Parts: sequence; structure tokens; C-alpha cells
Amino acid sequence: MKQENQWFFFSSIPQEFLAPGHSRKILAHNPALMCVHNHFGTGASGADHRHPHAQLSYILSGRFEFRVGEETKILRPGDSVSVLPHQTHGCLCLEEGVVLDIFSPMREDFLKQESGKT
Repeated sequence: MKQENQWFFFSSIPQEFLAPGHSRKILAHNPALMCVHNHFGTGASGADHRHPHAQLSYILSGRFEFRVGEETKILRPGDSVSVLPHQTHGCLCLEEGVVLDIFSPMREDFLKQESGKT
């Protein structure tokens, strides 16, 4: 099975503006995995939600309050968190930064949202 696209260059990926202070770029992906670059301004949040995908989040910069289930922790650059499928989670950006999210399988809903933008 040949992959449609295997090269993803950050400078040519469109930035999606999701909510005040939160934008993302959908990086490399295939049916099994997806990598997403999320930029948050101070005070921006990722509302509590859940989905059927496994998720790993890695803090590239900034400082974040992450909630997973009933637990809340402060994460800084180099820290990461694992979120199981269907587990409620969210975050609050305490200091402007970037979170790299990895999903398995790929978030097809993200690609549909991206293609629906003009």
C-alpha cells in the first residue's frame, strides 16, 4: 500500500485557528498515526473532551495545566502525558507555548474539518 503523502513541511502546512489563542497545524499522518502541532496563548484552553483515539501530548514550550480524568498536573517543556481512548482530558495554557499531540489512529475528523475551511 503506497502512502499518498509522506513528506510534510511545516512552512507549507496551513494554520487552523480553532478558538481564541489556540491554533494548530496537522503534521505528518497516515491511517495509524497523526502528529499535530498546537500553539496556545496564555489563558487559552483545550476544553475537556474525549475521543476514541489514544493520545500522547508532549510539551515543546510554555507551561500547561493538564487534566486527565480526575487528575490535574502542571507540565513544562520536556514533559508528556498519555491519554487513553475515551478518557476525559483538557488543558489550560499558563504560559504561551506549544503542545505536540500524537494520535492513534489518525484523527480523520481533523482532516474533514481542515478540508471544509475556505
